[in-house]
Amino acid sequence: MNRKLSAIPLILALFLAVLLPGHTSPASAASTASAVSVAAAASAIDSGLPIRTPQQIAAQWKKRMSSPDDREPYIDMPSVSAPYSPGSLKTDYIQDGVNAINFYRFISGLSDNITATKPLNVQAQFGSVLLAAEDNFSHTPKKPADMSKDFYGKGYESTSSANIYASFGYDGHIVTRSINAYMDDSDTYNLSVLGHRRWILNPPLKFVGIGLAESEDEWTYSALQVFDTSGNKKLEHNFVAYPGESPFPIEVFGPHQAWSISLNMDKFKKPEKKNVKVSLTRLKDNRTWKLNSKNGKVTGKGAYFNVENTGYGTGSAIIFRPDGIVGYRAGDRFKVQVLGLQSKDGKDLTISYTVNFMTVKK
Repeated sequence: MNRKLSAIPLILALFLAVLLPGHTSPASAASTASAVSVAAAASAIDSGLPIRTPQQIAAQWKKRMSSPDDREPYIDMPSVSAPYSPGSLKTDYIQDGVNAINFYRFISGLSDNITATKPLNVQAQFGSVLLAAEDNFSHTPKKPADMSKDFYGKGYESTSSANIYASFGYDGHIVTRSINAYMDDSDTYNLSVLGHRRWILNPPLKFVGIGLAESEDEWTYSALQVFDTSGNKKLEHNFVAYPGESPFPIEVFGPHQAWSISLNMDKFKKPEKKNVKVSLTRLKDNRTWKLNSKNGKVTGKGAYFNVENTGYGTGSAIIFRPDGIVGYRAGDRFKVQVLGLQSKDGKDLTISYTVNFMTVKK
């Protein structure tokens, strides 16, 4: 499925997420009203994940999100024409991308011990070169005529099982930029799914691989192998929210971005879009946005709502975005309530949590 981020000056970023084998693969303005009350018969639950402190988040930002833009990426430069060569990236360059992944997981209450492995890095290099060979940005690129079947097979194995990204006209740190783009994921091509974000915030993720290659037409491509599930498979949490149920930095979340709640499907029945309703209340003035299936039109900004039930990460996700917000400010607090969900045994459940926006720069 071809998905791309909308163009910005000098940069066109594109990236995709695909489904694991065995899984299947689109508002009117939200109304303003008082917050809905929790139904008496429904049990209110929070995420069940650790709550980080502002001090912890600021420390992790300083530690993991300060990679230099001018860091040289390559040990061996890839060859994107015959004779093809995957090349290799410097360890510290790869680690910058891993650090960004771990930062986003940390602020979401998840394990932040993701590591890059040599086999997955090599796989991602083959995929990145395949994309760059003919500037064919696709999960299923065709084989270049002068590329061996073996090289093509390795590249295809990567692109067909990864998040992929492309950029033009940007000389900074492509890999960290790609991770930020995957977490944004809110352009019109990705808004209804948020697949890249959901893979990075997949609780059992443990190992990743990162690749990079530049085409002869000066496009830069990166593959992120991110479908690993080697981590803890016993999932005790209720859901993963982004922005998360904790202090959350405004530096990584803007008004165009969608909010998401990825459900632990060991605890929830598959939700039905027609039944699910979101109430988002800004506590400083009690303005409340009610979002539901009537807000299902995909647009570049404004109110949006979807229930997405395909196999990204652990499964179903509730995706929503309020309209009329110019920006989030440190000190803003938002109450989230989600109605219309059921537990595995058929009991009504209400998700309820608060997001406290902060800044890492104080």
